[in-house]
Amino acid sequence: MNTIQVTTVDGPVNYTEAEVVRYIEKAGQVDRLNQNLKDLRYQVRDFFSEGGWEDGEWTIDKDDVNTLLVNIGCDKLTSRYSGNFTVTGTFTIEVDDEDDIESIIADNLSVDCYATSDLVVDLIEVSEIRLED
Repeated sequence: MNTIQVTTVDGPVNYTEAEVVRYIEKAGQVDRLNQNLKDLRYQVRDFFSEGGWEDGEWTIDKDDVNTLLVNIGCDKLTSRYSGNFTVTGTFTIEVDDEDDIESIIADNLSVDCYATSDLVVDLIEVSEIRLED
């Protein structure tokens, strides 16, 4: 196995050929990383220099910022949305009094959303009851 000896202030250090090859590869990776960082800096600078500056101020659209973020490898800014939804379903239940059905369903039905959202159920309404027997 070939070795290379390097003399440092602390004395000689021996490296194997494989270690030297690994250091050369890492140096190449560092060079590419430095070039990527330089490119990212210029992308950010170009983004701001191309803006419509007036009296030292510029209003930026969120879509434009998200485009820049994606281009430099970052996650987009998030937005909060709200809306309404309808859940339709069916049930089969055995009870001794038909008048209890709506309260049993309303008291025991839940809607779960496993996404990261705030979910509020405003109304649970039984729209139709049919006797099956």
